[in-house]
Amino acid sequence: MKAAPSPRMARLLDEAPLLEDDAVRALDPASRQQLGQAWQRRAENEVCTSRVFAQLHAELRRFGAAEEVLAVTAGAVDDEAFHGELCRYVAEIYLQLPISLPAPSEPRPPVFAVCSPRVHQALFAALHCTVNETLAVTYLAACLAEARAEAAKRALKEVLRDEVRHARIGWAVLASPQLDAQDRKLIAEFMPALLDVCVTTWLADNEDDTAQDPPQGHGCIGRATLARVVDDALTSVILPGLAHVGVNPAPAQLWLSHARP
Repeated sequence: MKAAPSPRMARLLDEAPLLEDDAVRALDPASRQQLGQAWQRRAENEVCTSRVFAQLHAELRRFGAAEEVLAVTAGAVDDEAFHGELCRYVAEIYLQLPISLPAPSEPRPPVFAVCSPRVHQALFAALHCTVNETLAVTYLAACLAEARAEAAKRALKEVLRDEVRHARIGWAVLASPQLDAQDRKLIAEFMPALLDVCVTTWLADNEDDTAQDPPQGHGCIGRATLARVVDDALTSVILPGLAHVGVNPAPAQLWLSHARP
């Protein structure tokens, strides 16, 4: 038996049901399958991200983060679970059948060697929020800009709104008074490797040159567009933001080259 929708999902469905529209009905079966699987992968990733936020919340409490930051981090646990539920609903529209998500394993927390607990906690926030969630914001904005199918647009708007708030967690931590100049210098030394990991992960699905890009209009961008989106997020948002909070990794070219098609 299918589980009842969460309260937030129920409110969204009360506003208007998530249904296929002409943009979805015009798709051939293979395209529906491709898009449905893409949205299902999103759902699985979002559920896993909820677990990561639970770990991060515990670390930031030990870090001494501001109560406002802790509140957003705690809320992100539920937000990401909702994102998984929402993306699953959209996947079912394309696949035309109910799906269940596998229970995610507990993700392995990042380990940063040779640094204090305080810097380790800040790097966790930087990895997951400053970089990854900021990349997610730019990516989702690009997906929303090309979406025409109503269910995809509604889902992307909901997720994007939350991801903007989640990204701010990392920026708040890096700017917090708990970190001194020496801490930020050490964080900067870790950033090239950290950014390289994030960029590589984001582009991993694009390494198969034989894979066909998804049909346009359904919130799933292609390989070349994703590479440009990642590059833009790094050059226009992440690197200037790091400089603003006193974290200045160099040389930037070491990881920016990964983002260019």
